[in-house]
Amino acid sequence: MLLRKRNSLLLLCLLCACCQKVDLTVEPNDKETADNSIDVSSIIGTGEGTSQRPYTVTDICSLERPSSEAVWVIGYMMGTAPRSMNNAVFSIEADNQSNILLSSDSLCTDINLCIPVELSSAKNKTSFSLPANTSHFQKCLLVKGIPSTYLYRKGLRNVSAGLWLDGFDISSVAPSEWGSIILQQP
Repeated sequence: MLLRKRNSLLLLCLLCACCQKVDLTVEPNDKETADNSIDVSSIIGTGEGTSQRPYTVTDICSLERPSSEAVWVIGYMMGTAPRSMNNAVFSIEADNQSNILLSSDSLCTDINLCIPVELSSAKNKTSFSLPANTSHFQKCLLVKGIPSTYLYRKGLRNVSAGLWLDGFDISSVAPSEWGSIILQQP
């Protein structure tokens, strides 16, 4: 009986020693790293939802059928919408951390020209919410998420990455020149 217990214990130890953690993350391509950060010098235009050619807010609003895959979107953080787009706040005094509003215009105050971006995780709320990032109000943001209906409008959910592009003005620079300007960021 003692021999049987010892053999069972030995077998269990061998099985545990042979097991390895399997990483099921997607291998990064040459422009994205494993943590979904991007090489900002690779941004060369708009319209494809990739890190090189992110969608604009207008592109997201124009999508006929939202994709189930995450896409990159570029726009300005203009405010937040507590519980409804009708409650939108285009001010630095906003205290809602659950979402932000993105626009293609850095001075926008029209909810019809904005998309809501859901910030469901604590990490995203810390990194992108208006109360936690008041210095980024009306600043350019490159964010990766899944296009879907949010607050009864086309927007982004399941944000997985993002990058603030301080001092970057997408409205006055041709998309073909974005990469060289982003490289000059501090």
